[in-house]
Parts: sequence; C-alpha cells; structure tokens
Amino acid sequence: MAPTQTRPHLAVIDPATHTPEVDCFNAMAKRSVLPLTYHLPALHGLQSLHREGPNLAGVIILGSGASVHDDAPWIAALGRWLTPLFAQDLPILGLCFGHQLLVHLFGGEVGLLWGGEKRRGTRVVRVDAPGLRSTATGPLVISHREGVLRPPDGWRVVATSDDVAYDGLAHPERPIWGFQPHPEATAGFVANNQITVEDPKTAFAFGHRIVDGFLELAAEKCGCR
Repeated sequence: MAPTQTRPHLAVIDPATHTPEVDCFNAMAKRSVLPLTYHLPALHGLQSLHREGPNLAGVIILGSGASVHDDAPWIAALGRWLTPLFAQDLPILGLCFGHQLLVHLFGGEVGLLWGGEKRRGTRVVRVDAPGLRSTATGPLVISHREGVLRPPDGWRVVATSDDVAYDGLAHPERPIWGFQPHPEATAGFVANNQITVEDPKTAFAFGHRIVDGFLELAAEKCGCR
C-alpha cells in the first residue's frame, strides 16, 4: 500500500526477513479508524518510509526474525528514521522485535532469555496499560528467544508475566509503548510461524484489545475520532 500523504495515517513497519505478516496488517487495517500504510524495510528498504510526510499520526513496528544486535544496514537505517520521531509526541507501538528496538534505541539492554531457547505458544500476561485502555490479565501469543534485560531509565513496566519481567514497557512522558508478545497475532501469523495456540479466539481477542487501544489513541490525538 502506498503512503497516504493527504490525510492522517499510521505507518505499519513489518521488519520481516522472510515472510511478510500481511494478515496482521490487514486485520489492523479493518479495525482502524485511520488508514494504514505498510512498509517492509528488511525486504525492500526504507524508500517508502522516507516518503512519509507531515500527516503521519503514529507508527507500529511489528516482529522480525532479526535481532536488534544484527549488523544489518536496514536495522541501523530504521533506527535513524525513528529517532527524530521520538521528540514529536507521536504515538509509537513496538511489538516483539519492535519492542526490543525501541528499548535498544533508548539505551536499555536486550539479550537472550532462557539460554537462547526459542519459545513459541502463549503465556498469561498481566497488563496494566491504562493509556491503551488495557488493564487485564490474559493469554498472548509469543515467539521469541530475546527480551529486555534492562529497561531504559524511567520507563514504566506495563505488562509482566511469570516468564518475562518486562513483557510491556511505556515511556515515562511520551506516547510510546512496547510489548514483547504478539498482541497483533492472527490465524495467518500463527500459521506462518508454526505456533500452536490452544485457545486462539481468546488469545487473539485479548491481544487485539491492546492494539486497538493504541489505534484509538492515535486517532484521538490527531482529531480523527
């Protein structure tokens, strides 16, 4: 989808290195008041992001098979593109890799969990993110081996679980959030990533409420709600 320059919109960044998560994008687009644009920096570069104009109302960064520590030019370029946005009071939501990238850019520490074992499935996460209208406990889809070892200074913990202390973080002053699980997950996502989900309807619904809180907030901040 080409960037929409003439009206407020959200940029969805999919850092997929193999299979784009188009199903997640389409599901969010159906639920969003704002139009969404779709960008694949690992597969196609950042040209489409550089065409984004002043009507950008927010950014969502999805998951990836990459690590923030990889020496990949697109990761450094994405960091350079994102960093100036942090001072603009722009709503930003990072999910899995996106969560780790935000933490990394703000000076936190990301590293291997569980001795480098990759875990897939679901885990019960306690969410306390009133800024996203989400204060509840429920299952979220997971697929990762890395996580946040140390949050950036001042960031608030907004989600935690028995397995991961920093399952969700929020900037202390700006509308920036990150979640380690995949609240954006859909049936297509779990199929692409070979994840077994025992109760997908519940997990998807719980996760989508978190994402929808962000979508609604972004629409309200630009006066589109």
